[in-house]
Amino acid sequence: MVSPPAVTVTLAGVSGIPIVIEEEPPRPAAKWHRALVGRRLLLAIMLAAGEAIALLVWRPAFLWVLLIVAVVLALAVGLLSRVPAGVGRDALVVVGGAQAIVIGVPLVLGFGVLVAVVAGVLLIAGLVFVAVAKRR
Repeated sequence: MVSPPAVTVTLAGVSGIPIVIEEEPPRPAAKWHRALVGRRLLLAIMLAAGEAIALLVWRPAFLWVLLIVAVVLALAVGLLSRVPAGVGRDALVVVGGAQAIVIGVPLVLGFGVLVAVVAGVLLIAGLVFVAVAKRR
């Protein structure tokens, strides 16, 4: 790649000290990188929603889905440090974020259901305890 010629800029108040600014022209991938940087989370959410819809339509075995999602997440996280900054790394962040959402949402919902069940059982046990205590 041929580097562009250097540009010399002088300031009016500075007596003859040249300032040289050298910058490469932006590559086509830089435009995609700038576009992806601000939209990574949105793209990850959209990809996770697409995966969730596909799972609801095809209804594969839950454990296989969990295994595949975990492997893709591990690969995305593992490759992040090996891929140079740019579009490739942004794509890995989007894919890894989507897989984390696909794994995380059911875990959070399952934990919420578990907490609700435990609270319900404790509430019923408390009501039974109060009813038995009033009988005596």
